[in-house]
Order: sequence, then C-alpha cells, then structure tokens
Amino acid sequence: MISKENENDLETRAITQFDALVKKGEIFWEPTEEIRVQQEPFDIYFRVSPITTSKPYNPHNPSRRPGFQDDDPDFTLCTIAPNHKLILNKYCWLRPQLILHTLDFQSQRDLLTNADFEASCVVLQQIGDRYMVIFNGGPEAGSSVAHKHLQIFPRPEWETVGDEIASHNAPHKKLPFYYRLSLLQKMLSIKEIHDLYQKMCTELSIENNVAHSVVLTDSWLMVIPRKTANIQGNIPDAPMQGGANAMLGMEWLKTKEQFENWIVYGPMRAVAEFGIRDEEYERKDSNDG
Repeated sequence: MISKENENDLETRAITQFDALVKKGEIFWEPTEEIRVQQEPFDIYFRVSPITTSKPYNPHNPSRRPGFQDDDPDFTLCTIAPNHKLILNKYCWLRPQLILHTLDFQSQRDLLTNADFEASCVVLQQIGDRYMVIFNGGPEAGSSVAHKHLQIFPRPEWETVGDEIASHNAPHKKLPFYYRLSLLQKMLSIKEIHDLYQKMCTELSIENNVAHSVVLTDSWLMVIPRKTANIQGNIPDAPMQGGANAMLGMEWLKTKEQFENWIVYGPMRAVAEFGIRDEEYERKDSNDG
C-alpha cells in the first residue's frame, strides 16, 4: 500500500515534484489550451504540445523492454505492494501525468490482473476522484513501451462520453466503435471489479495479445477493443495516433500539422477507425459461427 508519508496528500506531492522537474527541464510539459471540435456522437478536444515532439515512439523496439527498471528517484512517488511503483511521466500534456508500472517485467499485451486493479484503485483512493486511470493494451492500442504500465492523470473539466454513459446509466449507447462499460458500486471489492473486467473482455473476445483500451474511474470501467493506434491520413509525417484517452475524445498531439491532418481526415472517422465497428464484430461472429 502507499506509505503513511504519502497517503495524506498524494496529489500535492505529485504536483510539487512535477513542477520541480518541469523547472529543471527534466519533465517536458507546457500549458496548452484545449481546442474543441464538435462531432457526433461526442465532441473531440485537442491539445497540441510541441514540447513533446522528442517523445520516443518505438513500441516494437526490443531494447525498450523492460522499460522501468532504472527509475530516477526524483520521478518516483511510491511503491504499492505487492508489485507496482508510481512514478511521474516524462512527456506530458496534462499536469501531472503519472505512470503505474509493475516492478517485474510483464507484457503490455497481457490482460490486466487483480493486482493491477488493486494498485490502480489504491492510487485513485489516495489521489482523488478527479483522476482517471487508462491502460493501452498493446501497440495497436497506443502503448509505446512493452513493459506493463497504466497511466493516471486528471479528468477533464468537460464530461467525457464515458461519464455521459455512466451518468445516464445507458451502457448500450450507440458509439462508432464497439465497447463495454460497467458502473462501479461503492462497495465493490477489487476482485469484483477485476471479474467485471474479465466478463467484458470475454464478451468482446479480448484475451492476451488482443489489443484493447481500458479506462477506470471511481465510478465506472470501460473496455474498448482496438484495431490500430496509428492512421497516416492525408498529410505526410503527421500521423494521427491515440491511446485510451483518444477514445474518450481527448486527443494529444505534438504538432499543428497533426491537428490539420485530424481535421482534414475527420476526427470521429479517425476515432472510429482506432476501434472496431459493430459491423466488423458482426462479420467476425458470423465467420466464427
């Protein structure tokens, strides 16, 4: 669990260390304004941060595994028993962004375990309900490191599509991609949350090595099968890329050219192609039958 020294105000410590590392030039972050683009069935919000252009993106490079064995102490927030560590992210669009990784090497392509959910829920309980956890399960879901890790960052001021579905208790709301969302009752155990995740994965034909996105908040859990995290579009050298955050309408870009590519291509068209459309699942089920 989080040590006593951190449990009273994990958010304050995270922001204090984050700001200090930004000032030293060791964390790449700058304030950005969101650009809202109206879409159906939900709006897309873009952040363009050129300071992140040096962020490496080579998820298939074996030299990057394991990715978290030599954490800088200045970036480390705490260890969460029995097998996770919480650190600050180096390349950020939000203040702060955190990484929760396994201490031993586990594959980012593997399904989340009970221990992953336990560590995630401990952090959410300590850092506050204005934060969310995402998991990019494999390169096709947006991961750039092979070592299993989740990301934690502040929820947006606006209502995400997941919040909308949860607040209206409409888990069957039609979206341009396949998904499952479950409400989390306050008294659910970690095992019950993990069981919900496994149930959703079974319904979505997700197993180890099958790309998927996961979003966890204090009140709901969402699972989204993924087809790709990279679409070239119409502008050279400005690919459209997205992890779990992108599936909620939070698009984090490095250049203005990428933003132009999204607009020309169609924001919702790109998000839909990151996921899997209903008709694609229907064809798959028909072929399996």
